[in-house]
Amino acid sequence: MKKKIVSTIMAALLAALALAGCSSPSGGAGTATGNGSAEAPAGGSSSEAATPADGGTIIVGGLWQTTGFMADYEIPGSEGFQLAVDEINAAGGIDGKQIEYVFYNGQSELDLNSSLIAKLIDVDGAKVVAGLGDPNSAIASGTVAQSKGVATLATSSTLPYTQERVGDTAFLVPFGDNIQAYAAAEYAYKDLGLHTAYVVTDSTDEYTLSLSKFFSEHFTNLGGEIIGEATYDDNGYTDFSPAIQKVKALDAEPDALFFASFTEQGPPILKQFRDAGLGQPVFSGDGLDSVEIAEIAGEAANNTYFTTHVDYTESNSKVTDFLAAYTEKYGAEPANAFAALGYDAAYLIKYAIETNGNGDTSAEGIKNALDKVTDFEGVTGTISYANGHVPNKTVYICEFKDGTKVNLLSVVPEV
Repeated sequence: MKKKIVSTIMAALLAALALAGCSSPSGGAGTATGNGSAEAPAGGSSSEAATPADGGTIIVGGLWQTTGFMADYEIPGSEGFQLAVDEINAAGGIDGKQIEYVFYNGQSELDLNSSLIAKLIDVDGAKVVAGLGDPNSAIASGTVAQSKGVATLATSSTLPYTQERVGDTAFLVPFGDNIQAYAAAEYAYKDLGLHTAYVVTDSTDEYTLSLSKFFSEHFTNLGGEIIGEATYDDNGYTDFSPAIQKVKALDAEPDALFFASFTEQGPPILKQFRDAGLGQPVFSGDGLDSVEIAEIAGEAANNTYFTTHVDYTESNSKVTDFLAAYTEKYGAEPANAFAALGYDAAYLIKYAIETNGNGDTSAEGIKNALDKVTDFEGVTGTISYANGHVPNKTVYICEFKDGTKVNLLSVVPEV
């Protein structure tokens, strides 16, 4: 699957506007009810309330990447969102209105996401849309939603300047890449005493480029030194020898390595660097939040640290209640933090409408209600949009150790 950089967004927007009136875009969604899992149909609608609410319905859209390179993050996110929708409807809905939930699988494809979000809004009547995928898709589809005045809640994208690229209808549920990269830099420099680093970046996605930029920036500001950088693209996912050779050619090896990667590159990049004798600590962002990386990479994953959005071992009642409900519904604990981000997104919509909406469930009313959120307490922390549409939340540092994921500590980085 080839990822595209955001230079194609305007073409995607024009294509989406042209397709908006079509009954189904090419490669589009099915119509069966599902929960957004990999085995579920590409799309559908869902409502599990026992009886309709007297106040009617609110149409909420979901645009999830349940196949393609984003599936590791978006399947859990879509499941968390579905769980919350079911709970909200069973408890009476939002201001007495049931959620009518319509969702599609964007297949981690930029152009398809742009056309599907147009269909969600123009054909299905969605007043707010959650999910969206990586920053490239979130910006492309968000730009379409912006043109139609519909708010989007990105649950996997952490690009901090999404609002600048899209406009005032774009909201992030997670913290931004600047926050998590700063946390990783502080942990490396202050806690572990590492003063030099080499940065290796997937050059095909806004997320990885942003992550490396902010890590290098903050590590340097703290007093550390970035002694080299290397990039790779789609063709380098199985062979990282060019980057390895650059590191080995240095006069002195770095104290740390920073990998800006997705889960699919995690095991091979770790194995190849370790096999080359480069055993220093590795740091990364939430793109490596998957215990499967540790299971596949084995010992090569040891001494690897990454940032994420929640500590599922906390005794906080919001965390424990979510874990219990998720496990009961899906038969296993969440694979990563993105399940909780999806769950928070649905309850954030409910909170915004009931707290700030004054009964207005139009697209404009929901967007304005989200703008006023200052103290929403979710599973992944407190969300406020008072200072922009990217919440400043606590970052959690985790380590891979002997095939497992170990939660170490929480960090509120200096910004």
